[in-house]
Amino acid sequence: MASTVQSEPPGAGRYTAARVLLVCSAAGFAILWVTLWVPVLLTGSEGSLFLYPIVFLLAAGPWAGAWTALALAGSSLKAGGSSRNELVLAFSAILLALGPVLLWFGPTLT
Repeated sequence: MASTVQSEPPGAGRYTAARVLLVCSAAGFAILWVTLWVPVLLTGSEGSLFLYPIVFLLAAGPWAGAWTALALAGSSLKAGGSSRNELVLAFSAILLALGPVLLWFGPTLT
């Protein structure tokens, strides 16, 4: 019996890893934003802003994940990937730029 093995396009594994990292990083930033700013929006007081240092330390994880997704999408694109790599690359760059800004300034920008 002969088995047929389909070869993956170049960079498919890197694209998949970049996509997963991008989704996890975006979810991480969203959870941190909700943790920091929803109590402020609901109560109108700034009593929960003592979480600032903790949230910004925890934001290093999603931020590093977005950097890694950017690098993986770029290397996958160089390996001959499709245009969907460009989307992951663009969304990673947007997340890297906007994630910390939205965490810092909160609902004033949203």
